[in-house]
Amino acid sequence: MYKALLFCASVGLILLCNSCNKTEESLTLQTESFNLADSTTYANLRLEIELPVVSDKITMSIREKLLEKLGNRLTHVTSYENEQLYLPFQGDTHNTKTMLDYYLKNTRDLLGKQSEEDANDRIKFLRENKDLTEEEINERISDIPHWEYNFTLKKIADTLNYVIFLSQDYIYMGGAHGGVSGDGSLTFNKNDGSLIEAFLDSSRVDSIQPLIVNGLLSYYHSMDERITEEDMRSRLMIDGNLIPLPALRPYPTAVGLVFTYQQYEIACYADGMPNFVIPYNNIAAFLTPEARKICQAYLNTEK
Repeated sequence: MYKALLFCASVGLILLCNSCNKTEESLTLQTESFNLADSTTYANLRLEIELPVVSDKITMSIREKLLEKLGNRLTHVTSYENEQLYLPFQGDTHNTKTMLDYYLKNTRDLLGKQSEEDANDRIKFLRENKDLTEEEINERISDIPHWEYNFTLKKIADTLNYVIFLSQDYIYMGGAHGGVSGDGSLTFNKNDGSLIEAFLDSSRVDSIQPLIVNGLLSYYHSMDERITEEDMRSRLMIDGNLIPLPALRPYPTAVGLVFTYQQYEIACYADGMPNFVIPYNNIAAFLTPEARKICQAYLNTEK
């Protein structure tokens, strides 16, 4: 169930982005990809990484920001209180394979240690259970869940004005289900290599409310749930009536700005990751100056 949600969310992001990225192929940002995997007794780990090939200051700037995001994500992988659990790579970051091997090893060691401690606690609890036979104990020990961590950093859109990388991970730590997190879509201005930190004027959230409401209704309707606004609000897990902007940055496509809420951010687990597109003719008035720069071509052609 959870992997299906992760897959659907990723595919949805990619399809929405790729719908507008067939032009200016000669100016495509060149990248290199790495797929690494490892495992321990009770944990499996996979890293799928795509990074820019450095050719100038702009590509260097984009790569450095992505490596900062990557290092921060992996060194905090199982932290609940933003605690850095091991040091980021300190060597030559141009040696990509060496750097990624470092992260693979340290993340594996971290997950291996914690998952083994978890398994030992489960085994101890089972062996102390006097209501179970030895056969039942051994059977349940053989079924102790294995932890899983998958981290993805990949390019999902590349246009004349901007390039987008998706940072997303899935972690399962032996509970009822896993969780999807990450930094989401990272949009870079290809003219200067800067990361677009804010697409919308956060001081105008109240004015954007009708657009968010319509977007959420469209999301639920796409899931064959013909609910009213009142029904929708009753199922949201928020304080008050003001629906916040997503914690993840929106990202641009040719048809509009894509909003994505993380699981549990505003709704229950079963509601997945609510996402929707707001057309530029509706959202343009709320765009920040830095967002308008990369979306200008779309704004000029908006009917």
